[in-house]
Amino acid sequence: MSDTGDRLRSDLAALRERHARRGGATEIAYWTIRDALRTGILRPGDRLIEVELAAALDMSRTPVREALRRLEAERLVENVPRRGLVVPAITLDDLVDIYEIRGALEGLAARRAAQRMSAAEIEAMRQTVERMERALADDDHEAVSELSRQFHRLLRGGSPDGRLPTLLSLLMDSYGLLGLHEFNAPGRLSAAVAEHRAIYEAVAARDEERAERLAREHSHNALQAQIFAHHLATDF
Repeated sequence: MSDTGDRLRSDLAALRERHARRGGATEIAYWTIRDALRTGILRPGDRLIEVELAAALDMSRTPVREALRRLEAERLVENVPRRGLVVPAITLDDLVDIYEIRGALEGLAARRAAQRMSAAEIEAMRQTVERMERALADDDHEAVSELSRQFHRLLRGGSPDGRLPTLLSLLMDSYGLLGLHEFNAPGRLSAAVAEHRAIYEAVAARDEERAERLAREHSHNALQAQIFAHHLATDF
C-alpha cells in the first residue's frame, strides 16, 4: 500500500467526507476503510499500515487501530505473519462459501419480501428494475452494477427486524474485498438483469415460494459466472 500513497490519500479523503457524520473518529475510520475494501480502493494483497492510514484519514493512529481490529474480527482483513494486516486474496472456497450463504439468506429475504413488502416498497423495486434495464440498453455497466446493489438493498428491506439485512450487508461488503466482479463473465450482465426482473415479479405477485427459488437461483448463477471470471483472472 505504501507505493500508492498519493492515490490512496486522495481516495480515502473522499470516502472520509462521505462518512463524516458517522460519529466519533473510530466510526469514521471503520466505515471509510470498510468502504475502501468494498469498492476496491484497497485491493487483495494490499498491506494495511496503521500509520499510513492514519495520515491518509488525517487522524491519530488510535481510532484507525480500533477500526482495523473490528475489521479483522469481521474477517474483512487478515493478519499475516511477517506482513501484518493485509487485504485477503480470493480462493475458490471463498467464492463457493460466500455465494452459498448468500443464496440461503437472499432466498429467505425474497420470501419475506413477498410476504411483507408494502406497495410503495414494491413500486421502488419496479422502478429500480426498469432503470437497470435502461442502463443495460445504454451499455452502462457501472450503472447496472450500482442499480443491482440498490435492488438487493430493497429486497433485504422486506425483513423488518434488522438481523437479516445486517447479515446480508456484511456479506455483500466482502464482495469488493474479495475482488468479486460477477458481471465480468460473458453474457452475465443481461442475464442478471432478467433475473432481477423475475424476482421483482414474484415478489409483486406475493408468490413467496417462487421468489425464494428465483433468489437462490440468481445467487447460484452468479457463483457460476464468478468462478468463470475468477478462473480467467487467476489462470487456475
